[in-house]
Amino acid sequence: MSEEKNATNKNKLTLRIGLTAILIAVGVVLSYINPFGYFTISGTKINPFAHLINAISGVLLGFSFSVIAASSIAIIRYSTGIGSIHAFHGGISGAIIVSILSHFLYKKYPKYVEYAAFFEPFGTVFIGGTITAIIEGLTIGNLLFYWGIFLASSAIGSALGFILLKIIKDSGYSRETFLN
Repeated sequence: MSEEKNATNKNKLTLRIGLTAILIAVGVVLSYINPFGYFTISGTKINPFAHLINAISGVLLGFSFSVIAASSIAIIRYSTGIGSIHAFHGGISGAIIVSILSHFLYKKYPKYVEYAAFFEPFGTVFIGGTITAIIEGLTIGNLLFYWGIFLASSAIGSALGFILLKIIKDSGYSRETFLN
């Protein structure tokens, strides 16, 4: 019995690593080749597809792997010039919020775990946007400006992520496939 559980855990770990690598690659490719994938406003490169990846990884992969995916995408985007320094705190904070909320939703209401994707903007806007405003010079105007542009990007990405999560669930893959 113990060997069976150990084999299952190894298979799920392999699946999580594989999906994380795929999501990192997709996040970077969508950031780079799609001319509508990102746009620059006041030195911040807004990318709705990063938030889509956060929504999917946070729900399907959990805390550690979603943060790894968000961090990796931010590192690659920043180092190749298709992302700004704000990709770090904007993306990672969104991944953290989705993964934490999806954990609690799954425990209490597993049927609705995909709805955690809609909370990605809370992390991105209120944590990431606030950090950006502090870096750029904290004023009420700056704070509201960055909250607004981060909200526009993350709301689109999280909605697309929710839709994709529903499609993924309908195809037979869910949080249970990768976790627990």
